[in-house]
Amino acid sequence: MTTSKLRLWTAASLTFIPTAVLIVARLLWGDQLPHTVASHWSGSTPDGFATTTTFFAITLVVSLIASVVAAVTALRAGDSAPLLLSVTATAAATSATIWILSVALTLDAGAPENARIGWWIALPIAAAMTGIAAWALTSRGGANVEPLLPTPTLDTPLTATERAAWIGRAHSVWPWVLSAGLTALTVGTAAYSDWWVAVILLAATVMTAAFASVTVRVDNSGLSISSWGIRWKKIAISRVKSASADAIRPVEWGGYGYRITPRGTAVTLRSGEAIVLTLETGRVFAVTVDHPEDGVRLLNSLVQQAGAREI
Repeated sequence: MTTSKLRLWTAASLTFIPTAVLIVARLLWGDQLPHTVASHWSGSTPDGFATTTTFFAITLVVSLIASVVAAVTALRAGDSAPLLLSVTATAAATSATIWILSVALTLDAGAPENARIGWWIALPIAAAMTGIAAWALTSRGGANVEPLLPTPTLDTPLTATERAAWIGRAHSVWPWVLSAGLTALTVGTAAYSDWWVAVILLAATVMTAAFASVTVRVDNSGLSISSWGIRWKKIAISRVKSASADAIRPVEWGGYGYRITPRGTAVTLRSGEAIVLTLETGRVFAVTVDHPEDGVRLLNSLVQQAGAREI
């Protein structure tokens, strides 16, 4: 079952709109366009320049190609639609933003060598995030939260001294897409802008890549989550009231990644199967993971075991 047409065309519009804005900006500026614009910066000072018309032609070609790919992708509605539309949206939005920003800063400064970028560097960074919105719109949706197994436990109860462990994993493509864009921005910023901005972007890249693959471990101490062998989340078994295997949707939890919402906290890499914990405080914690049923059975059995030791 493919993503709905409405979602596909809405995601495709994230490629069409920046392309249209680029063309409109060119028409509105008309004869005011400078012959040369600042196109690269070292810190806040420009150290690279380009002919405005050539720069525009390259940007327009990139945006138009991205728009054609987006339109074909929306028409075909294939399984690769989320990835393709996220790439086209990122390409169109980023390239259009860079050209418009270069022209605006040059016009404001009066001469390309006097242009200063400063905090305006945030605009192309924000534009690169458009791909995430396209991915979120087109990724396959799951059902509303509905328990697959009501408080399941192991067929054979654990003894008071018995130890057990379960390991599950989940993978996602969207962090790789975003990390690739952030890496390009990091390299460009390190070369042409302030070093501290590049450091911030590098940290964001690493944190984003951490969600490309997560490992969920359930053992006598509780549930832990790690990425690339580094554990970054731990919930002690004493804090768990019960566990269930549910189907969740990122849109219901505030999006992808590590989300804190009024309904609870979630680590969402994709729509679909997840371990959902009800904590002693009444809060809920969810983490998407492949084939969570055995992990849920073990968790509930460990909760029972911990309760038996307290009696």
